[in-house]
Amino acid sequence: MNPLRQKMIDWMILKGYANATQKSYLYHVSLLARFYHQSPERLTEDEVQSYLLHCYKDKHWAFSTCRQFIHAANCFFSHVAKKPLSTTTLPFPATEQKIPELLNRTEVRRLIAACTNKKYQPALKLVYATGVRLSELVKLKVQDLDGESNTIRIVNAKGHKDRLIEFPEGLKKCLRTYWHYYHPLNWLFYSRHREQPLSRSTIYCAFKKAKKAVGIKKVGGVHQLRHAYASHELEAGMPLPRLQQQLGHSDIRTTLRYTRWVKNIKGADSFDLLSTLEQDES
Repeated sequence: MNPLRQKMIDWMILKGYANATQKSYLYHVSLLARFYHQSPERLTEDEVQSYLLHCYKDKHWAFSTCRQFIHAANCFFSHVAKKPLSTTTLPFPATEQKIPELLNRTEVRRLIAACTNKKYQPALKLVYATGVRLSELVKLKVQDLDGESNTIRIVNAKGHKDRLIEFPEGLKKCLRTYWHYYHPLNWLFYSRHREQPLSRSTIYCAFKKAKKAVGIKKVGGVHQLRHAYASHELEAGMPLPRLQQQLGHSDIRTTLRYTRWVKNIKGADSFDLLSTLEQDES
């Protein structure tokens, strides 16, 4: 392995960066090196800036992708090449405030029903019933579910934080049926080999296939179910601090975004979305 690449990996490991972040940063630095056909440590600040401008103007990168490259470049040049870039070389573009294409209850019900696989459907239901991230879903273990205390433990989530979330009755009913078929021992959703968790790409493909089957054109992946959970719970009247805890947001301002996306916020005593879906269907 290239010594510079290994040095960057080692530094990111020491910083505790998630695997997905490590892969993304390495990918961006490798693209930079390929563009100039030389080691990135030999590049000047002007060359790095020209590359970013090329990606924005010619490759039409989104601002979010540009920001990701800037983080990757700063990581490499500051901590690996020991040539920190000035803030004027790679200025951060403004953060985009796009409203996601939210799924309504009918779309969620049809989408989940279209996924008939007895393993993938419960996985999608769990995301919608609790709002967990896809990365959190695939890391769930049987021991993380506590039906007696009605809690699910999310371990080493984004920001290396653990949290407890609610375990609704509708989800318990769903997982009892799932247990009848698969009898998981360690990973709640395992792959072909019981000792390995189900991959994120597998769940993603099942989600996209179900969306296509019911003709939902709204853009987004499995994260749409997390957005649906948050917006539907907020509409039902879930207090913001409670929703923040469920979603695992460090900053309440992140949760507050949903108040701008959701029009009708009502009051409710129950926040069991799966049970609500079943009642709507009947």
